[in-house]
Amino acid sequence: MTVRSLDGHRTAVAEALAPGPVLDVLLGDTAGATLAEDLVADSAMPAVPIAARDGYAVASADVAAALPDDPVRLPVSHDVSFDSRSPRRHVPRAAARIPSGAPVPIGADAVVALGDTDQGVARVGIAHSVHPGDGVRPAGFDATAGDVIVRAGTRIGPRQIAVAAALGRSRLHVRPVPRVVIMAVGDELVEPGAVRPGGGVPESTTHMLSSLVLEAGAKAYRVGAVPDDPLLLRATLEDQLVRADVMITTGGLSDGVHDTVADVLARMGGFETVDLQLRPVGRHGLGSISAGSRDIPVIALPGAPAGAALAFEAYVRQALRVLCGHPDVERPVFRARVRKRWVVPPGVVTAMPVVVDREDHDLPAVTPVGADALALTDLARADALVWSGPEESVIHPGDIVECTSWGG
Repeated sequence: MTVRSLDGHRTAVAEALAPGPVLDVLLGDTAGATLAEDLVADSAMPAVPIAARDGYAVASADVAAALPDDPVRLPVSHDVSFDSRSPRRHVPRAAARIPSGAPVPIGADAVVALGDTDQGVARVGIAHSVHPGDGVRPAGFDATAGDVIVRAGTRIGPRQIAVAAALGRSRLHVRPVPRVVIMAVGDELVEPGAVRPGGGVPESTTHMLSSLVLEAGAKAYRVGAVPDDPLLLRATLEDQLVRADVMITTGGLSDGVHDTVADVLARMGGFETVDLQLRPVGRHGLGSISAGSRDIPVIALPGAPAGAALAFEAYVRQALRVLCGHPDVERPVFRARVRKRWVVPPGVVTAMPVVVDREDHDLPAVTPVGADALALTDLARADALVWSGPEESVIHPGDIVECTSWGG
């Protein structure tokens, strides 16, 4: 077994989850991925002035006298289309029917809304005057040539896809969304709500981790509980390789004869069990599985939900965010005043969950939960974490501490 500091293990996990190559991906498949290039406008958008509404293109001076009870009547010169001849030259003292988005004829400077006309075909009555630029989007309204519309490192969502499509991009260079397979190992585990003769422990850790993986920006595939059977565990791991960029296991790491995770993973590629200097304590591990030309990293977390949650926050979340291509979103940090004493033991980093009270104080007040042992109820009600150590210390009531908001 390897004894490792939290900083050392954090570095090892980050190296194991180093980002792979950038891929050239069809636009429709990029949602959730991270843009690996700046999206730059090659030319002005739009290239020419276009109609911002359906109506009639006019020279504003020709309809300056228009009134509801005394409309200006103009001949309709033509219907504006999207053909290659557009934009055509405007006919003076005439109007051209124009749909939204079509190029405004050269010489026209406004578009009268349909609702302000009698919608004539050969001649049109215009009941309201317009000013130059009314109903028109000028050339370069959306972007000018050379503008950076979306910067590299942006997580791609519906709005970014729309912009890329408007730029005429059918493919993008991206870091794809990492696929994380999550499974729990243990004979005692059953699915929540399942009935098994002799009872069992409802499996909750992988449900929590799936949400944490999604919150970090990756895609989660929850396998659920796998018994402590070497052949079945190996078969399950091999079956999941096709959809895994990373695997996370929980449990199955103790020295008991039925705990098989370390042995199975060692035979499938390489694995080391880690005695991590992190409190609450628990067995951790790191390795990889050979899958043809790929090595799939495997992160082994404690089986208890509290230990797995703190371990994920301590060294998995940030490595996943780097793998996703957007590492710069940090948990909010704030200062708070301590209400209750706790002791930080020497030689380990302590992650102390706290409940935050923000009422009637210049600073928020925090109360530690699970100082001796972290229960499920403590895990559910904690709002933030206070990281301390590895130096021994005592946190007293009234002390000011830095707290990291605990989302997910």
